[in-house]
Amino acid sequence: MTYIVTALQSEAQPIIDFLNLSKKDTQKFHIFINDNFTLIISGMGKINSAIATTHLNLNSDDQIINIGICGATDHNVSTLFQIKKIIDKSSNKVIHLQNKIHLNPATITCCDTPQNDPKKFKNTLIDMESFGFYQAANKFVKKENISIYKIVSDKISDTILSPKEVHNLIYPHLKSLF
Repeated sequence: MTYIVTALQSEAQPIIDFLNLSKKDTQKFHIFINDNFTLIISGMGKINSAIATTHLNLNSDDQIINIGICGATDHNVSTLFQIKKIIDKSSNKVIHLQNKIHLNPATITCCDTPQNDPKKFKNTLIDMESFGFYQAANKFVKKENISIYKIVSDKISDTILSPKEVHNLIYPHLKSLF
């Protein structure tokens, strides 16, 4: 089984459409499934991502993927990256992912709050979920089975994208991921 964790419904919807996933009845999380995939929507932030990942009934041989949008200063909007290194801004911990890199490799800085000052960040992507997702997934799944993919949505600003804009950023990349 391949598990997918997204923070937002707008990030999940193109994947739900692309993989033809059906909603599973649950009161704790929005979960969508088919025979090969399970997608869970965690909500924003490291803690929510970790809780949702832990909620999944993972086995060591399962694949688990975090897909979502991110901010960046030095990369073009709509570019897809495969994360190779996570830096947790609050603890300064660094994680090197151990999966095979098939796409544009990148480093991501995981922050506790939204960021809007691009001068603070160089040569990194910015999100709020990757560190929590990885910490939880690493407890259950082999390191080489954990992947993170991020699509640049903005240049680290206060921009809030509509669900349609998020869909249009993510959907074109799904053929290369699944």
